[in-house]
Amino acid sequence: MNEEAPLIVSISGIRGLVDRSLTLDVVYRYAAAFAAILPDGAAVVVARDTRPSGPVLVEHATRALVEAGCRVIDLGVCSTPGAKLMVTELGAAGAIIVTASHNPLPWNGLKLIREDGIFLNAEQGGQVEAALASGRFRQAAGGARREVERAAVNARHLARLLAHVDVDLIRSAHLRAAIDPCNGTGSVLLPELLDCLGVQAVMINGEPDGCFAHEPEPLPENLVQLGDAVRNHHADVGFAVDPDADRVALVDEAGRPVGEDYTLALAVREVTTRTPGRVVTTLSTSQTVTDAATGNGCEVVLTPVGEVHVVEKMLEVDAVVGGEGNGGVILTQIDPGRDAAVGVAVILEAMARARQPLSRLAASLPRYAIEKRKVAATAEQLRQAVAALQRRHPHAYLHPVDDGAKLYLEGGLHCPWVHLRASNTEPVVRVIAESADPAEAERLGAETAMLLGAEA
Repeated sequence: MNEEAPLIVSISGIRGLVDRSLTLDVVYRYAAAFAAILPDGAAVVVARDTRPSGPVLVEHATRALVEAGCRVIDLGVCSTPGAKLMVTELGAAGAIIVTASHNPLPWNGLKLIREDGIFLNAEQGGQVEAALASGRFRQAAGGARREVERAAVNARHLARLLAHVDVDLIRSAHLRAAIDPCNGTGSVLLPELLDCLGVQAVMINGEPDGCFAHEPEPLPENLVQLGDAVRNHHADVGFAVDPDADRVALVDEAGRPVGEDYTLALAVREVTTRTPGRVVTTLSTSQTVTDAATGNGCEVVLTPVGEVHVVEKMLEVDAVVGGEGNGGVILTQIDPGRDAAVGVAVILEAMARARQPLSRLAASLPRYAIEKRKVAATAEQLRQAVAALQRRHPHAYLHPVDDGAKLYLEGGLHCPWVHLRASNTEPVVRVIAESADPAEAERLGAETAMLLGAEA
């Protein structure tokens, strides 16, 4: 990524390059602005991923909260799903999680969470921005800080998770799994989870020190070590988890990456098989997720990209499962957001129920080619590219949602399609094209990137 990348503020939080766009003053001011929209004397959970820059950023965020009179509950190193769950368990008014999720090591950021454990939505984020711009931060007595032991967080997380999967079924399958948490927070909970499920675990890059063994985003090119571990240890499946443990990608029994969207597709099929109901996912998610749901007679609701959009819609329509095609599986009965541990457990349940290898399970779903690109482009270039695509494809259907633009080229809600939007986490425009024909997906991705400008 660009070493001079600006601070990125979006519905996914605040991210920047440490000591450049994300300075200690920026962290302090955002924490103070967050405190300004909370009730007087609010309890606020604070947690961080394993990045070496985390402790000093946590100290500055904590100082801002305490000076505003907040009662800080410090979880230390903790996954994002675990911290969000603890907001609801402890009755806190919100949380600040110091993490840059899948971004490379020089980055860090803040995820701001409200009292129900869900990300701030656009309106609430706007309130924080207004408080930040005003510079009028609350100063109040009564602020304090206390710590919660990791074992207590794990116990609550596991209790919720194990209550919603078939533990006996998974244990009966005697599975072996290789796990790569990339030196992140996944190494804090996953070994204990797999032990509870009777799964023999092979851990690689399991030291939670933030010294990432490879680029942390769980993309196919970053799963080479995991594939080797699966083959060398004759594992049934490999799980790659991002640093704050809200996404999981799969490697099959031959060590081959399955594809991020198939994590959600397989999870959707498993959950809707035993509990039919609505499914919620985003405009950028593969058609195979929709197929997995409709194959079980379940309706699919699409939202703009962003976890908060998915979770709020899931609660609104009482969905049984949801998530994003980046490997994020959501069961709101467990915790209010994407959770890699949930994805791991549900995939293991699917494998145990089918008594089939992962490769066969994945092959039983429709296969589409999905092309993902990042393009350095402005908002105006994005608008012009959409207009150009509409001229080139006059029969295309433009999905009516304010999240960039998604065009279904043949007019119906099916492949081929292209979605282009400004990223929530990087200074780029994301282009996602999908088709049953790999060559067509590649052409559509290349065409869109060309209309936007030079590829990042």
